[in-house]
Amino acid sequence: METLVQRLEQAVIRLEQVSVNIQVSNGMANGDFNGINGGVCQSVEAFDLLLLGPVAEYLKNSHAIGEDVEKHAEMVNNALQLQRSFLKMAATHQEPAQVELADLLKPISEKIQEIQAFRERNRGSRLFNHLSAVSESIPALGWVAMSQKPVPYVKEMNDAAIFYTNRVLKDYKDSDKRHVEWVQSYLSIWTDLQAFIKQHHTTGLVWSKTGPIAPQSLFAHSPVAPCPPPPPPPGPPPVFTDEPPQDQSATAKHSALFAELNQGEAITKGSQADAPQGLKSSDPAAEGGEREGGNARKKRRSRRRKCRRGDEGGCGLNQQLQSPRSTTVQRSSLFDQLNQGADITKALKHVSKDQMTHKNPALRSQGGEHHSSPSKTLNPGGTSTKAPPKKRPPLLELEGKKWRVEYFEQAHDLLIEETELRQVVYVFGCSHSTLQIKGKINSIIVDNCKKLGLVFDNVVGIVEIINSKDIQLQVMGRVPTISINKTEGCQVYLSKDAVDCEIVSAKSSEMNILVPQDDDYREFPVPEQFKTVWDGSKLVTEPTEIAG
Repeated sequence: METLVQRLEQAVIRLEQVSVNIQVSNGMANGDFNGINGGVCQSVEAFDLLLLGPVAEYLKNSHAIGEDVEKHAEMVNNALQLQRSFLKMAATHQEPAQVELADLLKPISEKIQEIQAFRERNRGSRLFNHLSAVSESIPALGWVAMSQKPVPYVKEMNDAAIFYTNRVLKDYKDSDKRHVEWVQSYLSIWTDLQAFIKQHHTTGLVWSKTGPIAPQSLFAHSPVAPCPPPPPPPGPPPVFTDEPPQDQSATAKHSALFAELNQGEAITKGSQADAPQGLKSSDPAAEGGEREGGNARKKRRSRRRKCRRGDEGGCGLNQQLQSPRSTTVQRSSLFDQLNQGADITKALKHVSKDQMTHKNPALRSQGGEHHSSPSKTLNPGGTSTKAPPKKRPPLLELEGKKWRVEYFEQAHDLLIEETELRQVVYVFGCSHSTLQIKGKINSIIVDNCKKLGLVFDNVVGIVEIINSKDIQLQVMGRVPTISINKTEGCQVYLSKDAVDCEIVSAKSSEMNILVPQDDDYREFPVPEQFKTVWDGSKLVTEPTEIAG
């Protein structure tokens, strides 16, 4: 009986070992470690807590409201699930090159664009503030592309959502608690995401250090490979014998070679005698007869005698390897020539006036025998090798809250119509173009532009002109402040509602302010030259009279 029990216990132990091996192999094949699905450590597990907590609550509250909010929430959930797959892949793979990384981030970017496009298609919805809160903050999922400290970026997107959630609270605070709970659950997503990033990805997305390089597609990455098979058994031990190893024969050959090279001139004495029959001479003349072979040997002996004597034209190598005494003689001769003083010019050739190029333009036009020094010689083309600046493609797009208008040339129909109060417009590198901005926006910046016309309705912040030239600015509505810095030539056309705006200028010239008067504009130049005096207690600065 005891024997039977022992056999059963051994069978159970074997079954347990087999079960453990199967679980380990499956876990490795699926990328599972420590029982956590996804193979990553605590980072993906912490992200799962985010999905099971605030995200699940947000989905429940969105379902309670229904309509467009519920559809929008499903899109947000799909984007978050996609980001989870990206985090799982990053934890088991090394960071790829920048081009491949852009391809990996493309699915997340497409989801963000889909969510924002849904808001644009439903501008007439009664829940538009809900859609706007999500649309303005969903770019926070782009934190995985931030190279340094993504937390402030996510906080900025969260603040953008608060602008619209406050409107939701204002409309439904006392009438429908579902919307209040919806606001709380949605904002908690970004609050918890900031805490998640701060704990696991403080300075940017953390990639694996030991895994394979990330695949080209997020949906095509292969699972982590199982453990490799054990190495093959070692070979048989070496057989020790009394015979010397074969490397000694190679050493003997090397020694014989160096001994042969150290023979000096005697190396030629035994070369023909020791050579095998048929390999004593490779000269075709030797194969023709004894008489021609003898002549060739006489010529070689004659050249060797000249090398030993150091005769001119004898041996080039012997001439290069001169003795130290001959080198010293040459140096002494060189210093004697340098110490001639004023007599050194006696060897120079006199140049008559008819040979001087600076007195004969005809010689310069011919370019005849003028020889410039090598140090002043230009490249064969005679032109500068500096490459022309690369022309970049024009761009007009909304990136988050910023309208980017860049690198336009000869474009006079640029128009931005759908604007919001929190948006800013950044114009860079445009020339010979005209831009019109409709509606009310936060601010406008014009940087490094030339011959640009800018027409806008209303700005609640500031309009800045920086590092530009020949700018024409027209205000159709109101603007509190216009700043002009490092700009040459700026014409500002004010409307009747904007005559009280402040204009601040620095390091700029040719500035004119045009004020409406009787259906026309009256031009006033901005002073460029100032006079500063000390009145006994402080400095007093005022425009000079010549500055207008």
